[in-house]
Amino acid sequence: MRKYSLSMVVPAYNEEELLGSFIRKSMRDLAIVSNDFEIILVNDGSTDRTLEIASKLAQEYSNLKIINLEKNLGTGKSIIPGFAAASKEIVFNNTVDAFFNTEDLPLLLQYLDKYDVVSGYRSDLSAHNLYQKILTLGNYFLIRLLFGIPLKAYQTVQLHRRSFLQNITIEGKSSFISPELLYKSLKKGLKIKEVKIRYYPRLAGKAKGGHPKNILRTAKDILKFWFLWKILGRIKG
Repeated sequence: MRKYSLSMVVPAYNEEELLGSFIRKSMRDLAIVSNDFEIILVNDGSTDRTLEIASKLAQEYSNLKIINLEKNLGTGKSIIPGFAAASKEIVFNNTVDAFFNTEDLPLLLQYLDKYDVVSGYRSDLSAHNLYQKILTLGNYFLIRLLFGIPLKAYQTVQLHRRSFLQNITIEGKSSFISPELLYKSLKKGLKIKEVKIRYYPRLAGKAKGGHPKNILRTAKDILKFWFLWKILGRIKG
């Protein structure tokens, strides 16, 4: 299997409990599959020791880049400056709670020789509580209904070519950015391979994606871009 150069973009908001172990493990896992990689950590206006810990880690790892946002942009939007700073051939995002375990990278990377995009999906939601299941399934079926994206999932790990990200305009301001990337990939005729991945629960700290303000941002984006793209035909990129 070819070894691609990799940029992993990681937004972080108040993740002092997990950040150190996450970065060290990610560095080890990425070194197994790539000879040229970087981790771009976007500190999303954290109020705890996240930035302090990240700065110390950057002194240890020269391929750890830090982007410090003074203001919290929230889930989704904070990833945009990370994508813009990526310098490697393949770009993907992760979270400090490791919703995607970098140990599983070989499962995805093997398909990049034949496909333009590789996207993960989970079929087992047994670890989710009822609230999380409602959010996950509601989000999926609403996007599928409105945008007709013929895939099994839209909000898990995605591997994109940096050339693709450089040639589109990311319009979303929420976690809708993930389905936006898949939708625009399909609009450009790119070949997408879906790969089943394992679910890993958060080990410490508090998840932020289910906060009501993030849900409202995502719902607003879904309806806004359905109207702009599907009704008015005004899509950028």
